[in-house]
This record gives sequence, C-alpha cells and structure tokens, in this order.
Amino acid sequence: MILSRTSGSLLGDTVVRDVEAEATTNDRIGPYLRRNDRAVRETPATQLRLLRKWKHDRQRLHARVGADPEQISEWQLEWVRKLVDFAYATIPFYRDLYSAAGFEPGAVVSWSDFEQLPVVSKQMLVEAEVGPQLSADPTRAHRLHSARTSGSSGLNLTIYQDDASVDYRAMLYMRHCELYLGDELASDDWRYGVYFAAERFTSLLGEYPFVTVSQETPTDLLLQHLSEVRPRLVLSFPSYLQRLAAENVALDQFGVVAVGTNSERSSREERQRYSEVFGVPVLDEYSSEELSLIAHECRDRRYHLVEDSAYLEVANPDDQGFGRLVGTSLGNFVMPFIRYEQGDVVRLEDRGTNACECGTTFRTIDSFRGREDEGLQDGPNRTVPSDVVLGLCDSTLVVAESNVRQYQIVQVAPDLVQLRVQLSDPTHGTDNPLIRGFTEGLPTLFEYAWVRVEVVETEDFDTLVSGKRRLIYVEPGARA
Repeated sequence: MILSRTSGSLLGDTVVRDVEAEATTNDRIGPYLRRNDRAVRETPATQLRLLRKWKHDRQRLHARVGADPEQISEWQLEWVRKLVDFAYATIPFYRDLYSAAGFEPGAVVSWSDFEQLPVVSKQMLVEAEVGPQLSADPTRAHRLHSARTSGSSGLNLTIYQDDASVDYRAMLYMRHCELYLGDELASDDWRYGVYFAAERFTSLLGEYPFVTVSQETPTDLLLQHLSEVRPRLVLSFPSYLQRLAAENVALDQFGVVAVGTNSERSSREERQRYSEVFGVPVLDEYSSEELSLIAHECRDRRYHLVEDSAYLEVANPDDQGFGRLVGTSLGNFVMPFIRYEQGDVVRLEDRGTNACECGTTFRTIDSFRGREDEGLQDGPNRTVPSDVVLGLCDSTLVVAESNVRQYQIVQVAPDLVQLRVQLSDPTHGTDNPLIRGFTEGLPTLFEYAWVRVEVVETEDFDTLVSGKRRLIYVEPGARA
C-alpha cells in the first residue's frame, strides 16, 4: 500500500512510502540499498508540499527553458539584485566583503555593476565560518538542511539550505529528469540511482518513487534488480557505468529510457559508447553542492547551462574565451553563493536568439577543460588541458579493442606519466596498437617537457576524498 489515511486532517495518518522495502526484490540486494538517513527527514507533510509545488509549477518550469534569452537575462538580474541585498543584510561575511569593495545596498542595477563584486572562494567561506554561524543560530538551525562537500580540494564545507531552497532544487531536478527522458515522468515511474546516499525525497506521497543503490553493487546483481524494478531512468557515476558496460547488456529491455551520469568526469565519446551498449541515450549532468545544477547534456549532445538554477559567467577569459567558471546560486538565500569560483575552466557560447534542436534557449558550454588541477604539467608555465588528453583517450583507451576496462592517468614526475589500467581480459595483456597509440601520442601533447609514459596494471585506483574517481591528476612532486 502506498498511503495509509484516516479521516480528519488532510494527511491524517499518512506514512512515508517505504520505497527501499518495496525495492528489496531479492535476498541479495538488501545490503546495497541506500536509505534516507538525513538529519532532516522527509515526512508526509514535506512530500505533500513539494508535490503540490511540482504540479503547480511544472509547466511554467518547462516553458522557461525555451524563453526568450533577453527575458531570461532580465529575470536573472532581478533575482541576483535581491540576493545580493539579502546577503549584505543577513550574512556578516558578505556585508564586510562588499563594504570593503565600496558596495552599498541597492547598488547593483546592471550586470556591469554585478561584475564589480568580488569573486568568492570556498577557502574564504571556510575561513569566515559562514556555515558554523548559520548552524549556531537558534532561531533557524533546527530547520536547516545540510550537505557536506570537499570536492577535489579536500577542503570541507558544510552547505545549509532551508525548505524553500530544497524544494526549488528538487523541482528543477524533476524537470531535469524529464528532459533526459524527453517525456513527462508518470507518477508511478521509478527512478534508479547508483550513488553514495539516497535521494532527499524517495517519493512524493507515494508518487515518483526513487530508489538508490551503492556503487559497490555487483553488476550482475544490479542488472537483475533493474529487471525487477524496471525504472525509466537510471542515474549513475560514469565509473560504475564503465563496469556495467562490460556486461554488454542492453538496458532498454528492462524499461530504461535514458541514463544520466553525474559527479565524475566523462567524455562525450565515452558516453556515446555506453549509449551503444545500453541501447538508450547516456547523458551527462554537471552540478555541485554549492550551485546545484550547473549544466546538462541534451539529446543533441550540447551542454546547456541551467539558467534558472545559477547565473554562470567566465572570469578573466583569455584570448580564446577560456576562463574560470564563476556561479551564483539562484535558489539558496540562507547560505548564498554569489560569484562563487567553481574551479573549472570553460568557454561559454554567447547568448543567442535561436533555440537548440532540443527546444531550449539556455546558453551552452562551448568547451570544457575541467579543473585547473587536472592539467598535466608541461614545463614550469604550461599545462596540457584535460580535454585534450581526454580526446586522445577517446580514440585509444575507450575503444573496446584496447582491452582497457578502467584507466587513470597520473603524472608522478615532471618527466613521467603513469597510465594505470585494469584490463578487460588480463590474459591478453597491454601490448596492443590502441594502448601503444596512447603511450606514443601523449608525449606529443607536451611542448616544453620530455615525457615518457609507463603502463601499470592495477585494480587499485586513487579517488577523491569523497570516493569519486580521479581520471587525470598530477601528484604534488610532479609540478615543475
């Protein structure tokens, strides 16, 4: 039974649908199911609140993705003006920062005014103890939702939101899932996640169920579970899809319509290969705890900014238009992130007037170079951009005949890069034209350093503090 009601109030004795219990379809899957154990639990009341908002706002949110670009810009400007004034009035960190820059409330009238505000980093927020100050406020601490992030830096930051922020992010994510599907989610459609933690809302009063399993779930067991649950949408780490693709099983036979990737770097060619194996589109999501949804890949393989989730800009672009991505979260007024340095290097397309074939007018990321610390060190003053390295990977290591199941590229010295690989078939070894194509091709990407590539077979891959895979990284001693 989905709901249990008695007469009386609107909710009566309604209970939260036990999605995890329903998804325990066999004896083996139970230990791998993730349960929602957040400090602020979902309740029938919070689920009803979000359900009502979603049904009321769904069409408006979908209409927004195809809105006139000038209208989008005007809406964003109005939103950030309110956010800046609110942050100045309520957050001592922003008040001190903006006062020192000569800002006064109401001074942001245009985008040029906004661009004069200082850029904020995670280090600054941690040192100013913005999070601890919010959590120590007795008037609202018990109502705050929290999430902790360390990212690639290893610097921990706790992010706080109120109900309004959580609901807004959840509605944008519901729309995001429908964009992946190319269709509306029916109330009885299951979504299926492979992740560290359960979704904040495992259902909305029994509708839109969402089950999450651990990334440690054996791939054969996950395929069996998919055949039993039959979700329309699967959301997963790329590194797990890499293992799942080795099973060579089409997912559309289980009712899956699309697969979304998140949290880790993957290349377009990698996702296209998974699409061919699984028989459904595999599309990427770019997001962070601080800014929530940043961009998503449409079915035409373009990366669209989520313009009503965050206002994104490129700080100090070079002559090719590349620069550090700076974002302002449009949904979180409790702990504002205003002109926040995301840490990735990108180039954005100019705001145009024509919609993509997918129907959205949201701007796109023209090129994504990733984090600055992902670039391999080429002499003292240059790095080899990660997107260039990934391009080489796509034409060599990602090809099935390479015999590479999983790989990691680690620069361990200024003149030495290790290609760490787990082989699909260890008996065939690493001596094949595709792996040689990588080991011979990578040194040609360096202009100022002579580099050799060493192939290392392993099943032990370094990860970030969070446990997410690191595809390319440079050890501290390798920085010239």
